[in-house]
Amino acid sequence: MAIATLDDETVEMLKRHWEVGWNSGDLDMIMAPFAPDVVFSSPGISMMTGDPSKTTIEGHEALRSYIEGALGRTSGVEYTLTATYIGTDSVVIVYTCGLVGGGAKKLGADSMRVDDGKVVEWRCHY
Repeated sequence: MAIATLDDETVEMLKRHWEVGWNSGDLDMIMAPFAPDVVFSSPGISMMTGDPSKTTIEGHEALRSYIEGALGRTSGVEYTLTATYIGTDSVVIVYTCGLVGGGAKKLGADSMRVDDGKVVEWRCHY
């Protein structure tokens, strides 16, 4: 049985929704690619929630609520995609982020595992 690779259209959609969504603060655009049962993990979760043991969020609605809060705390941050790596069922998006208009830039990489055109697992690294 052959493993299907991601098609170019799905990869481009993920890149667009990620970069344009975050830079415009468009919650609906950011959330559109995620499956109902998405699992999200990030070192930022414990910082945002104040709970050092919380590093994972499960489910579309819980993730939406988290992202909505993150957008409220990160206004004025600009994200720039610098590379994309495509696997058989996942995409890694490499980016820099920093304050609009200058300042220090921070590197990050997000991996997104895709099933049937929707992100089922999203892991942030920075």
